[in-house]
Amino acid sequence: MTDRAIAAAPRGRSIRALARSTGLVMLIRAADFGLSFLVSVLLANRFGASGQLDAFFLARRTTVGFADTIRKLVGQVVLPPVVAAMDRGEPPSIHSVPRKVWWFVGGLMLLTLTGTVLPSALVYAFAPGFSDARHDMTATMMAIMMPLLPIAVLASLLAAVLQARRRYLLSEGTNLVQRAILVGVLAFLVPPLGIVAGAWTMLGAGAVGFVILLAGAWGIIRHPPRVEREAAPVAPTAETKGGGLLAAILLNVYFQATALMDFAFASMAEDGGVAALEYGSRLVSLVPGLVMTSLYTVTTPELIRAVQQPDPGAAARGIMRFQRIALFAQLPVSVGMMLGSVLMVSAIFGHGAFTREAVLMAAATTAGYAAAAVFLAPLSAITSAIYADPRGSCVRDLAIIAVGGVLLRLAALALGTPQWGVEGIAWGAAIATALTALLAQWVANRRFHHFDHAEQSRDFALSFLCAALAAGAGYALLVALPDPSRVIGELAQLIALGALVLLVYFAAALVLRVPEMAIVRDIARQRIARRRRG
Repeated sequence: MTDRAIAAAPRGRSIRALARSTGLVMLIRAADFGLSFLVSVLLANRFGASGQLDAFFLARRTTVGFADTIRKLVGQVVLPPVVAAMDRGEPPSIHSVPRKVWWFVGGLMLLTLTGTVLPSALVYAFAPGFSDARHDMTATMMAIMMPLLPIAVLASLLAAVLQARRRYLLSEGTNLVQRAILVGVLAFLVPPLGIVAGAWTMLGAGAVGFVILLAGAWGIIRHPPRVEREAAPVAPTAETKGGGLLAAILLNVYFQATALMDFAFASMAEDGGVAALEYGSRLVSLVPGLVMTSLYTVTTPELIRAVQQPDPGAAARGIMRFQRIALFAQLPVSVGMMLGSVLMVSAIFGHGAFTREAVLMAAATTAGYAAAAVFLAPLSAITSAIYADPRGSCVRDLAIIAVGGVLLRLAALALGTPQWGVEGIAWGAAIATALTALLAQWVANRRFHHFDHAEQSRDFALSFLCAALAAGAGYALLVALPDPSRVIGELAQLIALGALVLLVYFAAALVLRVPEMAIVRDIARQRIARRRRG
């Protein structure tokens, strides 16, 4: 067997394991995706694009949104040392967690207390356009959901242990239980209960999710599996040289700040503007985000290991590989979402109290956020790689990306909102995300000197060419078909559009020999060969 074949064998097994884990996570999140759609449908049917739904979404964005950011932040700080410790055969313990995280937990408890006692001050900060009833209702629900913040910290610590052992079923399946609880309340208890019941339900579901994670991770903590220790020294973790709490805060505050800026501008629009923006961002987080977050969950531990290799060239090649995977997987989903945004919003939400005007407004925001997701994929891969790089401090590089991204977002929103309203917010976010991705790539080029820029640019160009061909075919189909008059017709056109976009995209990728498609083809050939031998 040649040296190349010997090296290719473990890489092939790694790719197959990655594909299986990603498939599992996507399957779980697809079920969660269905429940999330049901939640959105129930909310739209009960309340439409109204002022009280604006209040609910803003309260949820500033509490649950912060909780999601906290989960990502703590996971980003905790996962590298936990992965390194468990790879060395050490059991997971609180000693693997950087000490600064506990200071962060203490500060978060103080913030939770402040938000619970003085929620009105937060409403003035995050929703300057809200007044009277919308302001008061937002403050009430924000105070109810504030305890989700410390719950998110503890839950993320447990999820890091599960992910380090590749136990994705339990860490991801917890969301299904929480979502099912909310669906049950909205379906059977609203009415007679009002929108505030949704806030209490989200708090209770968060507590249930934490208990499930604790039960699942307890066995690993108490009885860790035996792992043979390696004699070779382990590369420094991001906590010792690269990342750390400050870098993680910079990175995650950027993503949360940009989202809150969108909703702050939307709060100054007409009633229903926040709801339309929430529905657009929610659809994108559930459809293109299903691919993105599933890949991110599975690839983050592998990306950390790739970046922390002693060989800088191998680390750079690992970063490039995960960038290409993220972009290649995201493009066809975002293209289909942009083309079918009106069909999707109309079929799902276009009934009950949700008017045709609200459908068009939510569809425009959906298309804008779907475009932003394309550029968010490689941007997230770069920022995660910079954070995990143990060869030097990442604070300066992440600060450049975070500050530059916030300023670009602010400029885009200030220019787009007065001209196009809520639609301008979503498309301004897309333009700002694209420019931030270019800024991040420039920072990465300066940091990782072993980047093969020509190869990476060529692979990106091939993926975008495949997406352009798929978009052209999808647009031609929509022009040729008549406008549907019923929900069944909208769903049929949406399915046909999605199938055509995927077919053309992957066929073009095969013809153009896109590297990621070649990997899929090789795996398929190996499985067919094994079945024939069997």
